[in-house]
Amino acid sequence: MSSPTADISVQAYESDGVLLEQYAYTAGLVEPIPKHSHEEYQFALSFDHQGEYTYRGEVHQIPVGRLSVVHSGEVHAPSDRPHLSEPAHFAMAHIHPKWLNAIAAEVLDRPSSEPFFSAVLPLDALLNRLFLELSTASTQKSSQLEQDVALWNFLSCLIGRYALEQPAIGSFKSCRKAVVAARDYLGTHYSDDISLDDLAAVAGLSRFHFCRLFQKEIGVSASTYQTQLRLAEARKLLAQGHSISETAIASGFYDQSHFGKHFKRHVGTTPARYTSQIAISS
Repeated sequence: MSSPTADISVQAYESDGVLLEQYAYTAGLVEPIPKHSHEEYQFALSFDHQGEYTYRGEVHQIPVGRLSVVHSGEVHAPSDRPHLSEPAHFAMAHIHPKWLNAIAAEVLDRPSSEPFFSAVLPLDALLNRLFLELSTASTQKSSQLEQDVALWNFLSCLIGRYALEQPAIGSFKSCRKAVVAARDYLGTHYSDDISLDDLAAVAGLSRFHFCRLFQKEIGVSASTYQTQLRLAEARKLLAQGHSISETAIASGFYDQSHFGKHFKRHVGTTPARYTSQIAISS
């Protein structure tokens, strides 16, 4: 009796040259994908299944939890194994070279061509975490600022650590006045869908330097700071008797689900539980 064909489900999100995908395979027969190339850089991370692909003349075994990097325009092919013995789940990102060019120019502080990465399987826990944050931010209806910061954090880390051309060694000069201007702007516009471009312009800094300096001066990223401001306002609104749905929109969250996710993470309980406790104690 032949094995059943594997069922494949995909969740995909695309915005301005950044395509993020979450794949889920059941065990079974799979159709091998032929050799191919594409304009975008490709990044992949397997959660529970060892991967394999042919790239740069070699067959690479990709351990679970290891990020793989495929350069723009280079031919590659996934495993030609026709059968999956167990389910497989992994995340992928296809990112247009324009993003890497722009970020490389700011990281290197000079014009740059497409960054080249010799490392196919970098062993880097921080890079893995930043990739997962990018994947999560872009697939869970996060704010524009969360998505922007996640993209810049991942790519600036990748370029700063693994690009063949490296930035000059040196420390960033403190620019607290610029950071305070951006912080104050967030304080009065926290409910708006602010972009990283907006905040960098307020600070008068490049996006790369703004991200680094804001984190250094304030202690958290600009997107986390915005979320904290939104949650502080949300708690006030809930305490005043506003509904959860009204509070979510008024404080700047995409929808009630987006609000609930952040509320539970930062406050430690759900909005519904929070409001029920307010009712009991009042």
